[in-house]
Amino acid sequence: MDNYEYERYRQRRNYNRRVTHKKRTRNRIIIVSVLLLLLILAIFLITSIFKLIIGAFSGSSSSQETTVSETTVEPTTAPPDLKNPANFTYEKPDIKDDGKSTGQDSGGIYVWDKKGFELFYGTEEMAQRYAELMNKAAETLGKKITTYSMIVPNHTEFGLPERFKSGDDSAVTTLSQLDYVKAGYLAMDKNVVPINVYNELSRHCNEYIYFNSDHHWTGLGAYYAYKAFAETADLKPISLDDCEEKVIEGFTGTFNNMSSVPLASDDVHYWQFPYSVPAEITDSDGNTNEYESCYYDGATGGDYTYSVFLYGDNPLEVIKSSSKAASKEKIAIIHESYGNAFTPYLTYNFSEVYSIDFRSWNGNLKEFCNDNGISNVLFLNGVMSSATQLQLDSIERML
Repeated sequence: MDNYEYERYRQRRNYNRRVTHKKRTRNRIIIVSVLLLLLILAIFLITSIFKLIIGAFSGSSSSQETTVSETTVEPTTAPPDLKNPANFTYEKPDIKDDGKSTGQDSGGIYVWDKKGFELFYGTEEMAQRYAELMNKAAETLGKKITTYSMIVPNHTEFGLPERFKSGDDSAVTTLSQLDYVKAGYLAMDKNVVPINVYNELSRHCNEYIYFNSDHHWTGLGAYYAYKAFAETADLKPISLDDCEEKVIEGFTGTFNNMSSVPLASDDVHYWQFPYSVPAEITDSDGNTNEYESCYYDGATGGDYTYSVFLYGDNPLEVIKSSSKAASKEKIAIIHESYGNAFTPYLTYNFSEVYSIDFRSWNGNLKEFCNDNGISNVLFLNGVMSSATQLQLDSIERML
């Protein structure tokens, strides 16, 4: 064998060795992989069989345990529909009560724990009547304007314990405010967006959300209602922590002139915003004046301290906002005096807020909205005014 043939022989031999080595390596990999798969399959089968045995044993020993085990799995729930009153749930207030002290009628109000309560005598028929008016408002304003409706229960609902609302000695003898609100919202068309403020107020019922000597809510109570509105309208509410709290002491509300029993004193709290809110106010004589703020810092105690909000009751007030969070949209709030403490918070979300007191404003609401580019209208009524025909007549004149 010459050198050339020997070299060819050596190359073929090396090649065959490499091929043989590769085949052996591949076969080893295949064998190891198969063994691993078989091991995994065996572990899975053993685990499954073990679980079945344990489950069968548990099921045979206690059917109740099986039920509990099944219910421990957290279900996937859809978020609540905040715009459909048929799906509303209501949280009853847990009002602090010593269970012993008594109350009494005094000058047309009910007095308990040195607090005055305005009793409610509404009916389902009244709630239906209010709902019909809201339906008419939404139809008149049209689909380009979003119509909201807020019915605000009074202090009796969130401050007077349940023992005064039922039984032979009940101070409240007619339809509950909660049932009234339910009936009103359920009777509204889908074009009306109801605002469920009940739960927010209920959760904070033991805070200072209503005055002791007056029929209005406080600035804090109005804020919680604003939070409910913001949630329904898909808006981010302003935080009171970002505002400067102001307090005016010595407020003597309307109940002081009615009750023969002394009532606890009141303070008026309000919050100045970290942005400007200049206001243009048209009074009942038709005069228009401009102010640096929608808050009246000249309110210094006494009967008219509540006028710190919006300078009291005026037919029309236009508030412009420099809030960076405000959208370009505008809103009109149609209200009585309950809306005074509520309205300023809207400046955080809207570039312009139109406060209209339906009791004294003379105008056509649809034309006014069209002329001023207003795309949102909120009807805010205390539960008492929503059940008063004279008040409803005033709203209807605007439509």
